[in-house]
Amino acid sequence: MTAQPGGKEQILASVLRTFEVAELLAREGEMGVTRIAREIGLDKSSVYRILATLKSIGYVCRNPATQGYSNTNRFSSLCGGFLQAENLRERAHPALADLADKAGEAASLGVLEGRDILYIDTVQCSGLIRVNVPIGQKLPAYCSSLGKAILAFLPEPRVRGLFGRRPMEKYTPKTLSSYEELQSELLAVRASGFARDLEESHEGLACLAVPVFEAGGGVIAGISLSFPRFRHPDQEETERDLVPLLRAAGLRVSSELGYTGLSPACPGEAGQGK
Repeated sequence: MTAQPGGKEQILASVLRTFEVAELLAREGEMGVTRIAREIGLDKSSVYRILATLKSIGYVCRNPATQGYSNTNRFSSLCGGFLQAENLRERAHPALADLADKAGEAASLGVLEGRDILYIDTVQCSGLIRVNVPIGQKLPAYCSSLGKAILAFLPEPRVRGLFGRRPMEKYTPKTLSSYEELQSELLAVRASGFARDLEESHEGLACLAVPVFEAGGGVIAGISLSFPRFRHPDQEETERDLVPLLRAAGLRVSSELGYTGLSPACPGEAGQGK
């Protein structure tokens, strides 16, 4: 780095602004140009040029449906996060494959990225009618079972920072529409150890999910089963059949990652007789 007279370092304002945009997207998730410009205090043309540059080298992607921008996984490769995701996927895949085989439904692994869930692995079921959950797909965390399974075990101030200050878009009539509703559901998830998405992200689609914990005890990911509602019309019976399989998979992957305690995903499990 070149030093200016007097010992001061030479600072490039354009680089600082670029990282401001990237850090904002990391905190808030997908955002449009107008809002980014307002949050950072730049004109929209400057923000657009920054985003276009980041997009051209693969660090930002644009959602054609909403015109919003979000960071990609390429940022994680700068600090080893990419290798961590690869390691997580490698360790979890056998459990996903076993879960999909036993449940007869698509099993997925997802992580929290900003306000969204990013699917990093999926094992399809063998049935003719399948739920398509492509790797790399994102869904808002508040309307996905994977998202709620992770959010329930994060500090409440962090969850409030993500969802307490912005409207929650409704994707179906059953999507949660307020932070208070989300907070209430996350308390129920924490108590039961599993989360539901009953047609909240897509009509006719349901999902169940459990959290995955790393060696230090923090939640790092989630595992889900996705299925069409018509195949499992009795929700109580479905949960009785599928949740124990999910819990076993969650504990298996958590153990693979070095977690040694009784998982908070299974409160009271020893006394349930299941």
